[in-house]
Amino acid sequence: MKHIGLDLRFQDGYDMAVAGGVVRYARSKSDWILRGQGPWFSFKEDLSECDGLIARIESKEEAGKIHAYRIPVVDIASAVRLPTLAQVHNDDHLTGKRAGAYLKGLGIEHFGYCGAEGLIWAQERLAGYREEIDGEVFRFFRPLGWWRALYGDDEELGRWLGSLPKPVALFCCNDLSALKVQQQLKHLSIAIPEECVILGVDDEELVCELANPSISSIRIQCDEIGFQASKLLDELLGGTGEGAVRRVIEPGVLVERESTRLVGEDDEHVSKALLLIKARATGGLTASDVASNATICRRALEIRFRKILGSTIWKEITKAKLEHATTLLKHTSDPIERISEACGFGSTHRFHTLFKRTYRTTPQRYRIREQERRRR
Repeated sequence: MKHIGLDLRFQDGYDMAVAGGVVRYARSKSDWILRGQGPWFSFKEDLSECDGLIARIESKEEAGKIHAYRIPVVDIASAVRLPTLAQVHNDDHLTGKRAGAYLKGLGIEHFGYCGAEGLIWAQERLAGYREEIDGEVFRFFRPLGWWRALYGDDEELGRWLGSLPKPVALFCCNDLSALKVQQQLKHLSIAIPEECVILGVDDEELVCELANPSISSIRIQCDEIGFQASKLLDELLGGTGEGAVRRVIEPGVLVERESTRLVGEDDEHVSKALLLIKARATGGLTASDVASNATICRRALEIRFRKILGSTIWKEITKAKLEHATTLLKHTSDPIERISEACGFGSTHRFHTLFKRTYRTTPQRYRIREQERRRR
C-alpha cells in the first residue's frame, strides 16, 4: 500500500476543493491510503513517514522542511519556486489577464491591484493584469496574513483607497482581500460599484455571496488541481515523472455579482431593470418579472428600452443568457445540454437556434474556435 499525505490546512475553500480532487483520483487507486493532520483523518503520525505528499507550501522555509522528508512532493500553492519542487497550480498570469479584460470592458479608466507580498501567484496575477490593462495600475501590497485578519489595522488601506481617482476598478488577489477592501470602502462611504468595483479570485461562495454587496470573483478549478497533482505524484512514485515538473491549470469562469454590476444608463427605470437582468437572467427570469419589479407599467418600460437601448426586455434577457453561455463554452468542458440548462434556456434546440442567430455559428463550433484561439 502507498500512504499519501495531505499537508493542507483546511482553513478555506481552496484546500477543501483541492482535497476533493485528490479523493477523486485516489478512488481509482486501490493501493492508495490518504493521510493528513486534522479532524477528518484517523492517522495522526508524522507526514514524513508517508510515501508521497501533496502540500500547500507558502514559504521557502516550509519547502525546505518538506524537502528534508526525502519523499516525492507536489506543491499546489505556487507561492515559491524552487528548482527541485514539483508543482500543479492555477494559471495565475492568465487569471490576471482575464481580470484586466473584464474590468476594462466595464468602461472604467482607472485601475488598482491589491496583492499579497512575497508570493509568486500574487505577482503573476499582477503581471497578467498589467499586461491586459496596458496602463497605470495603482498597487497596494501586504503579507497574506494581514489580508486574512479581516478586522485588523486598516488605516493605511483606507488612506490608499481614499486617494485613488474615482471611479476605479480594483482587482484583488483573492476573495479575502476583496472582502477586506469592501469593508474599508463601506467605512469610507465609497459606493460599490458606482465609485469602486471589486473583483476577487477563488470564488469562495460563502465569502462572496454573504458579502454586502456580493463580490464578483474568478473561479479556480481547485478540484482539477487536486486531481492533476495526484496524477503527477503517482508518476513520481512510479518513476515516470521528473521531480521539478510544473503543470498549470486554466482558471474557471468569472462569476459576476453585485460588486461589478455597473449599468451606464442614466434612466433609473432602465438601469434598475438591467441590474435585475444581469443578476437573474439565467434563473428563468421573464420580461413580465422585470416589468413587475419596475415602478412604471410594462408598456412604458418597453418604450424606454427601445428608445435608449434599441432593444426589448426579452432581447436583453436573452443577450445576458447567451453571454453567460459563451463564458461556459470557453472555460468549461460541460456538455452543450448542461450549458443550455444552466443558462436558463427552455430546450437545447432553442439554445442552438438563438446562439446561431446571434453568433453566426453553433455552440460547439464556437467552443472549438475559442479553444484554438487560446492555444495560439
